[in-house]
Amino acid sequence: MTIEIDHITKTFGTFRALDDVSLDLPRGELVALLGPSGCGKTTLGRLIVRLEIPSSGSIFYRDSPDLASLPENQFLPYRRKIQMIFQDPFSSLNPRMTVEGIVGEALTIHKLFSGHEKWARVGYLLNAVGLQPAHAERFPHEFSGGQRQRISIARALAVEPEVIIADEPVSSLDVSIQAQIINLLQELQAELGISFIFISHDLAVVGHISHRVAVMYLGRLVEMGTRDHIFQESLHPYTRALLSAVPTPDHGTRKKRIILEGDVPSPIDPPPGCPFHPRCPRRFEPCVRLIPLLKDMGKGHTVACHLYDQNKG
Repeated sequence: MTIEIDHITKTFGTFRALDDVSLDLPRGELVALLGPSGCGKTTLGRLIVRLEIPSSGSIFYRDSPDLASLPENQFLPYRRKIQMIFQDPFSSLNPRMTVEGIVGEALTIHKLFSGHEKWARVGYLLNAVGLQPAHAERFPHEFSGGQRQRISIARALAVEPEVIIADEPVSSLDVSIQAQIINLLQELQAELGISFIFISHDLAVVGHISHRVAVMYLGRLVEMGTRDHIFQESLHPYTRALLSAVPTPDHGTRKKRIILEGDVPSPIDPPPGCPFHPRCPRRFEPCVRLIPLLKDMGKGHTVACHLYDQNKG
């Protein structure tokens, strides 16, 4: 495994952003984190790159010590291996720096290139993401949203990472540009063998780009499996409700839409038992008092739902 996340919990005061989340990222795979806004997807990504520190639990990169408890002065070598692409290309680039400075900053920090070699490396990276080496002399405000996200991708690639956390990297872009950025990420992964955690709430994008999918709800992992498991053989009622809203290409086939009642509960005051039970159309007695644990349904497909307890009542 490239990344192993072991029982991670993160609280901000009374707000529990993540609750006992465990997740593995195999080498060279793209694992998508899918779920509604506020379910903890971005928080998990920020924990992996150590922009936040977990309240409890562990994070491992290959055979590393626990990254969650590693002193900051010992984390720098791992920061090179784990990079992040942020959601908003308008706010994630320093407007006072040229593209050369933005893309080349990490090369200086990690003492990889300097002088002419650094300039050549920046030009190579810009070319790899579909920009021109001459763009290195410009500032972020001179580029479109899609071009800025390409600069962000070049910055993430600069230090040859093995893992990239992509936090909704296309959600702020026009639909026509989204496809270009998604195709670019797929090409880079195929060429460089990078492992991705791709954070999204867009089912169509996740269905197109992912190898495996992890579905989150209110800070907890509720279902995980291959893309085919999730999109064709989903088990959790929340996953099924999500997928029921996806249009089918066959106009002669109609799926019954599952309408969920109510809104997502507040993470500050979560419900007892299963976090999904107030909205679940299939809830029964254990759901209101017991938090379901992830169960292995075979072939790497896991689900946290009392419907699949062996002794359900």
